[in-house]
Amino acid sequence: MEIKRILIAAAALILTCGCNGGKEEEDTRWKGMDAETRQKYFVNIFAYNMMSTYYLWNEEIKPQLGNWSVTEDPVAKVKALRYKDEMGREVDRWTQVTDDFEAFQGKVTGDTKSLGMDFTLFYSDSEKKYVVVVVNYTYPGSPAEEAGLRRGDKIVALNGELITPDNYKDLIQSTLLGGGNVTLTMADESEKTLTAREMYLDPVNSYRIIEKDGKRIAYLHFTGFTLKCCDRLVEVFKHFKREAVSELILDLRYNGGGYAFTAEVLASMIVPEKEINNSSVFQREIYNSILADAWGDTKSIFRTEFQLEEGEEKMTVSTAGANLNINKLYVIMTGGTASASESLVCGLMPYMDVTIVGQKSLGKYCGGFIVDGPTWYGWAKDDISTEQYETAVQDVRNWGIYVMVSRYADVYGNTPCMPDGFTPDLEVSDDPLDGFQLGDENETMLYTVLHGSAPAKTARRSGGKNLSALEEQMPRPSVMILPAIR
Repeated sequence: MEIKRILIAAAALILTCGCNGGKEEEDTRWKGMDAETRQKYFVNIFAYNMMSTYYLWNEEIKPQLGNWSVTEDPVAKVKALRYKDEMGREVDRWTQVTDDFEAFQGKVTGDTKSLGMDFTLFYSDSEKKYVVVVVNYTYPGSPAEEAGLRRGDKIVALNGELITPDNYKDLIQSTLLGGGNVTLTMADESEKTLTAREMYLDPVNSYRIIEKDGKRIAYLHFTGFTLKCCDRLVEVFKHFKREAVSELILDLRYNGGGYAFTAEVLASMIVPEKEINNSSVFQREIYNSILADAWGDTKSIFRTEFQLEEGEEKMTVSTAGANLNINKLYVIMTGGTASASESLVCGLMPYMDVTIVGQKSLGKYCGGFIVDGPTWYGWAKDDISTEQYETAVQDVRNWGIYVMVSRYADVYGNTPCMPDGFTPDLEVSDDPLDGFQLGDENETMLYTVLHGSAPAKTARRSGGKNLSALEEQMPRPSVMILPAIR
């Protein structure tokens, strides 16, 4: 599947303050604009063409598309355009324009400047005057792990400043997520100083074999569908296969998504082997009418050989000898489980006995393309003048868009996590304060998988305090990228 063919066809629809015209009627007003206005001009053209051509709900927002001006704030415009239901509730919460494309893309690829830890926010007192940061897990080899941070550790101050409901967003954004140095004050009043660094956050976080009732059960804590992790996933599943596991527990509680290509690779190692031999359908993509006419019935099948060639991304993966040939899958989910995580389960459900343990997942049942402005103008180069192309590429060099283009569905066209996420078969809340690390058989959610019910409540590491989680957490990346090849 080639994105460029559709974009070139759409490039004739160049937006000009509500009017469209091709190269023959080129709007030259940009030449007299100041730098800021000219940048808006080129970003709006780029965003308009992506939304009018690729957006899953392009027909539903067609009236608003006709009122798009090149002088608008493109970030606010795209956010305002996102599809809403009849009650005015946002159906699409993910399509967005960014002026920091490199940082946005890093959240998807796993290559980013980071301290290397994930966390949940709790009120630290019954009056809800203060906030505590509780570590969920750290990445191996990260500054957080090297500083000795572990799941359940509590951070009460950042750079000497107590965390409160009023300051936590700005404070955490500038320190824990700011990409620099930060001094953490722990609950025991000790201090740790960490320095963020450029690193790859390997989503194959931890794995092990669990012996129970004469069965060998594989456990994998997996945090994101990056492309780089495919080879490591194959290694892990070959290990599981050598250990003759009969069931798999896939821990996706903090997994906000990633590349559909990686979901296909992982699915091929989980599904019963006969479905690979039968070339059964893993997933279908439902597009808007423009893309449906251009691409037809788009589906992916279970297989052992995978090849990706999209832009600068070129890779081959073989899962031969890594399929577990099991019939039972347990999936641990929370509200942080989204997108590619949900699509994986969606595609496997028709072929396996799947039990979901935890909490309702996010319900991101659509996938998208992530495209930077210079690439789009490169595709549209033949439809604009050389001078306009060169100016546009310079003006949009840091801009990009993440646009929802499809709804994923299983072999029968069903999307069981639409619209509000998967409902768990066994309901239990994540508890990073239960005193156990991920993968420990006594950890609350894993215990529930193994025993069919949650463990009895015991005194937590917090000293017995019943901390309540903030309703609004700091957002995790939640995206599913669909490479233009299936």
